[in-house]
Amino acid sequence: MSLTEWQTWAPFVDALRRSAPPGTDVSEFAGTVGGGAWDGSYLDDGDADARRAHYREAAREAARTGGRGPKAELDDALRAIADLSPDAGRTVRVVAGQRPADDVVELVDLPPSVVSGPVTPVLEVVLEPGALPVRYRETISPPPDGAPAASADPDAVTRLVAERMPDAVGAEAAEIDEAEAALPDGARLPDEVRALYAAAGSGDLSLAAEPGGFGGFEIVPLRGSFLREAFLPAARFSTWTADAGTSAPADPAGRVQAAIGSPLWFPLGTDGAGNVFAADLAPGPNGHVGQVVLLDHEQHAGAVYRAESLAALLVGSGSGSGDGEGDVDPEGSGRAGSGPTAVGSDVPDRSDGSDGEEAGPGSSSDPEFLNLDPADWTERLDAGTVPSGLKAAGLVPDRANPPALPEAIAVANRLLELRGQALIEVTRLTRPEGDRSGAPESEESSEKPDRHPRKGLIGRLFDR
Repeated sequence: MSLTEWQTWAPFVDALRRSAPPGTDVSEFAGTVGGGAWDGSYLDDGDADARRAHYREAAREAARTGGRGPKAELDDALRAIADLSPDAGRTVRVVAGQRPADDVVELVDLPPSVVSGPVTPVLEVVLEPGALPVRYRETISPPPDGAPAASADPDAVTRLVAERMPDAVGAEAAEIDEAEAALPDGARLPDEVRALYAAAGSGDLSLAAEPGGFGGFEIVPLRGSFLREAFLPAARFSTWTADAGTSAPADPAGRVQAAIGSPLWFPLGTDGAGNVFAADLAPGPNGHVGQVVLLDHEQHAGAVYRAESLAALLVGSGSGSGDGEGDVDPEGSGRAGSGPTAVGSDVPDRSDGSDGEEAGPGSSSDPEFLNLDPADWTERLDAGTVPSGLKAAGLVPDRANPPALPEAIAVANRLLELRGQALIEVTRLTRPEGDRSGAPESEESSEKPDRHPRKGLIGRLFDR
């Protein structure tokens, strides 16, 4: 059997109906199935909470009697379906009506421009492929009169590496020159960085630090390491919904420039937990060229000051070494929260708008991102007021109450069609005429892909 045959889905559809809270007319599952796994959400007569309460009671009864839990039959059916598609999860919507004749399975093919999310298969539509929010397009440059700190000491770095890594092999001079040539804006590698790589091209630089002191790092090779790109703006970006309002943290001391990420934060070493120590080649007005900053994998933007030079970090020479914790302004960092947002091309800070029309001071009248309910998008589409500069459109302004999938698909397709992009395609499977009693048979019935899904009685049931 395949995913396009009704018999594949019949056990799950029947289990979906049997597992519904008493008195339910229509139950729905929307999510992904395949690759040996499944994920999604359930609605019973449009209510996401009814099943949870029903399951809690059923789970208590199962624990008392030793029976199977309330989701066991559903999981058995989904596991069988997931095993049929080993490569990747397939977006689906499954509806179990009050009568078997009302049952529908929809297989949803999402084009690359449609982004799925944890609460819905249609989270947002990217109208300009590859586009990033304005903050992710901003760059920083080396200061014209920048200089290393007085504590910078290439010879001390060389001696330390020779002592702690006696078997290390240094990178070729041509390899170091190649890394420097790849830097933007004519930036140069500080002498300390050249000394580090000339002494050891890779390996564990472990230090015998005092308790609470700096213990060293694993040197990031000049070539072939994913960590060289892991903290660039594009790598730190996830979705417009999560990141359109992200802004870089500010360093109150003025040592580190505010940026989402930059190739001028040159990775030197990793702590093994995903964080990177980098040489800052574009410091702030109160910083030094070659100062060390920390790129934290749990932060979505910015760098945190650690030491005024590499020698200061490794051997403790000079002043200004330390972890720099608490030196970042928390009010100027982080991702935007959920809620209707509008982000324009001139937004100086993350959006905190509340109505999807305006985001706050500095917002553009022609925003690059809006996060609206499908009903609001429909109103804009009908009126021809979708902003011409829009780069992405969010469809889930309220994560606690995501829109019904048919409404999200219909709006997403209108937005895609507006920009001449590939549409979401839906293949509908219905229970064969001879199987309307609920017992699976070999006959299968499917409709041709519907590029513009129409809302029938079941679809209208989930209207918001």
